[in-house]
Amino acid sequence: MTMRRIYYVFVFLILVALSISAQGNPFPNELADYEFFGKGRLKTIVFGVSKKKDVEKLFGSSCERDCEYDDRFLIKFDYLTCGDCMTTTHIRDRAMCPLVEFMGTIEKITLKPKVPIQFDRISTTRFKLHSGGGMTSKDGSGSVSWESFGDDFGLKYSIRQGTTSITRTTPGPAFMNGPLYSIDYGLNEKLETKIFKAPFKSV
Repeated sequence: MTMRRIYYVFVFLILVALSISAQGNPFPNELADYEFFGKGRLKTIVFGVSKKKDVEKLFGSSCERDCEYDDRFLIKFDYLTCGDCMTTTHIRDRAMCPLVEFMGTIEKITLKPKVPIQFDRISTTRFKLHSGGGMTSKDGSGSVSWESFGDDFGLKYSIRQGTTSITRTTPGPAFMNGPLYSIDYGLNEKLETKIFKAPFKSV
């Protein structure tokens, strides 16, 4: 085998390895130092497949309430139930429910910082979905609001805001600035379409 052929074979193998590595993480836009799927404890979790028993192997609990992820984050899992009916990305005129075979699988994973983490000029180039929200305590004593930046893979970073009044522009800001409120992993559009196929039936 000539040196040139060896070189091309070597380059090909490197490209294949990189491709496999990229395919292994369902959330390729994870930020450095926040790679919970790419390099963290969640890399064995598969949306649409993994259930409470899989989470219990990792955390000793189903973590429907906050569990400790590490010294920086708490983690919470939401699971699909028969009550999770909604309009979907492609079906806006009626509610659709999860198919039976997906009941009990993970719908969303939320990580919240235990101590303040400041985001400073983190580019939003990969996060085209711009939204936000707010929440007020039941007794009205406190409220929190956030601005969110998501991608098409189901990953979303939310930044805490100082007031419940958020002015959202289109396109969204070029940078994420402020204290991190949460990191959410959810269903991508393809999987959402596959799961929510059962028509809603009122009882």
